[in-house]
Amino acid sequence: MTTKTLFSAIALAVSTLTSAMAADVSMPYKAAPAAPAFSWTGCYVGANGGGGRGVNEQQPIVGLTFNANHNSGWLAGVQGGCDYQVGSLVVGIEGQFDWADMKDTSTTVPPGGGGVGLLLTTQLDRVATATGRIGYAFDRVLFYAKGGAAFARFNHQMTQTDFAALTVDLKGSRDVAGFVVGGGIEYALLPNLSLKAEYNYFDFGTNGYTLNCSGVCLGTPFFPATVRQNMQTVMLGVNWRFNTALAPLVARY
Repeated sequence: MTTKTLFSAIALAVSTLTSAMAADVSMPYKAAPAAPAFSWTGCYVGANGGGGRGVNEQQPIVGLTFNANHNSGWLAGVQGGCDYQVGSLVVGIEGQFDWADMKDTSTTVPPGGGGVGLLLTTQLDRVATATGRIGYAFDRVLFYAKGGAAFARFNHQMTQTDFAALTVDLKGSRDVAGFVVGGGIEYALLPNLSLKAEYNYFDFGTNGYTLNCSGVCLGTPFFPATVRQNMQTVMLGVNWRFNTALAPLVARY
């Protein structure tokens, strides 16, 4: 065997051995990039709309008991707030203002009134809230509860009528304050856009107001009246969010 042939055989053997050893060495494992998780941290502004129904219990006036009316109608407005997320817990504050037209009229015919009755009308004109909220997030889905202060303006009208030709209108308005509690669900459709559905219960307690004659006795105070009021609303809304982001999940092995 020549020297050249010997070196060729040795080179072939070394190459084969190296390839076999390389095949037995496992490559280091590298985890795939973690999927991003949505963060609710940030502030937002938005719009809302929906419907509601209220109960207005007029308290007796000079011994006369009135039938309650149940005003119903629409609400629409704007909201804004900020959220902060820690783990799956989300806490925040929110302010909301809505224009409204929730109205109803009830009829009361006093015994022995000679066919003369009283029409009592209550209308919600606007409502505002300042609330805190707390929720639990499942990535882009947030379930939350809320509660805080509520403010509203109600218009009142009492019409004395014989249901034919005679009518005397008495009108009054009052700004009232109370509380609101509710809850809802919000879904982040896009990183900066979320949709929500919400239920709220409002209680304004018992409040007094003054009825004034708008006919021949225009502007003259007639008598004080008192009404107990609460209402419920169901709202849909959309929020445009600022400073929200997709935060990577930490992979553990």
